[in-house]
Amino acid sequence: MKTSTTPAQPPTGGKYRQFLPLVQTATLIEWTGTGLFLAVSTIYFVKVAHLSTASVGTGLTIGGAVAIAVSVPLARLAGRLGPKPLLIGVMLLRALATVGYLWVDGWWSFLLVVSAIAVTEQSSPPLVQSYVGARTPEDLRARVMAVQRTVVNLGISLGGLIAGAALGAGDADAFRPLLIGGAVAYLAVAAVFATAPREEGGAVAEGTSVAELLGDRRLLGFTAYNALVSLWMPVLNVAFPLWLVTATDVPERYVGVLYAVNTVLCIALQYPLNRCYRTTRRAWLSYAGAAVLLGGGALAFAAAPRFGWQGALVVLGGAVVLLTFAELLQVGASWTLSFDLAPQEARSAYLVLFNTSRTIANRVAGPVLMTGVVLALGTAGWMAFAGVMLLGALVPFVMLRRTPTAPATAPDTPASRPKARTAD
Repeated sequence: MKTSTTPAQPPTGGKYRQFLPLVQTATLIEWTGTGLFLAVSTIYFVKVAHLSTASVGTGLTIGGAVAIAVSVPLARLAGRLGPKPLLIGVMLLRALATVGYLWVDGWWSFLLVVSAIAVTEQSSPPLVQSYVGARTPEDLRARVMAVQRTVVNLGISLGGLIAGAALGAGDADAFRPLLIGGAVAYLAVAAVFATAPREEGGAVAEGTSVAELLGDRRLLGFTAYNALVSLWMPVLNVAFPLWLVTATDVPERYVGVLYAVNTVLCIALQYPLNRCYRTTRRAWLSYAGAAVLLGGGALAFAAAPRFGWQGALVVLGGAVVLLTFAELLQVGASWTLSFDLAPQEARSAYLVLFNTSRTIANRVAGPVLMTGVVLALGTAGWMAFAGVMLLGALVPFVMLRRTPTAPATAPDTPASRPKARTAD
């Protein structure tokens, strides 16, 4: 792969802190805008756009598949242009698509808009990660991304609170200002990044070919494994509320309470837990821990119907806590290992393609797996899912045995890149 410039090292000392408030402000604005519509989107599609729940689910799945299909050319474009200009374009498209929801009058228009949204939602996080990684010293990346994740959760919570207040009166017209507000937020983020300094670390590739991306077995294998451990998303967002309502006697109002537990823990613990995944070895062990916790949460869900509603509530609460810690460890570990995996001159391209794992887990395979297999089989489905997760917890130990510690002076070549730093 040819590059147009010699790779530069990210800024050291206090210089990297100069851009952090800007990025974190953009992140807070972006995810507040997302939170405005995230919690009430299904209600809007069914009650305002007059779509059936089945058609909404199908559209969201197809939108996710479109985002995955677009990821390869988008990754190549990211490798050529770098993260900053692509971030600006993604935010402008996201603003346009968000306003487009106001004109959805059928399934096809819904599919068009939701596909555009899916592409932008998938692209934004890895581009921000690449931009931050290019300007942050390697030993501080986990801490900085932990702060970013905390800001994301704060933004979603703030947006959700605003949406809840706006929709409290039950007026369908209240959706309009929420959608417009979300679009304005994305325009503001585009403006913020337009004034930001260009990334300094890493050269911009003259062309990251599709063959290079799809031919990297480490990238594809790690993407598949991350999709597996990222299944905490459909478990939390799809299977958990449906299981509570259909399989236990716990009142529906406690779904919101348990979601609040997840949100508060994520905000409070993401940064303190960054010690668990700062190095390659710790990150792999965090993946193992996340898989075990996810399996434990599945077993708790399986056990919940055996208790009265109060006992089931306690068990479900424990399951949500386990899922939350799995989320914190998986998300943090993915930052460290995806940075290690991506060659410096093609970081944006690799991170964009790697992020398809979240789309696969959350939009494409995950919902179908939860509703069509786990919930359909009931207790047996949860136990089988737990077994898969516990087996998945063995993968990091295999990887650690195959990945010896790299010499300090190892050159940056394809042969040397797998030998990432594993010592604590």
